[in-house]
Amino acid sequence: MAVQSRSKVLNPTNDFLESLLGEFEAECRRVLQLIEQLKKADPESELHEDLEGDFFASLQRFTWLPKDILREWDKVIARLPEED
Repeated sequence: MAVQSRSKVLNPTNDFLESLLGEFEAECRRVLQLIEQLKKADPESELHEDLEGDFFASLQRFTWLPKDILREWDKVIARLPEED
């Protein structure tokens, strides 16, 4: 998923970390969108069932995407010069 041209989220950072943050931001928006769609869909419909599957998949991404962000952020911080 491409990161749109925007200011950096973190400082210091790198392109990979910013890309991960962009994915996380997009996934957050997707989850909120799915919640709204689920509220409006007939609970007995096939659409609701499909939305539930998409919602589950999005929530699964929340189990690993923050870990990847933290791991990369740790790498960025580890490369900083030591403060005296």
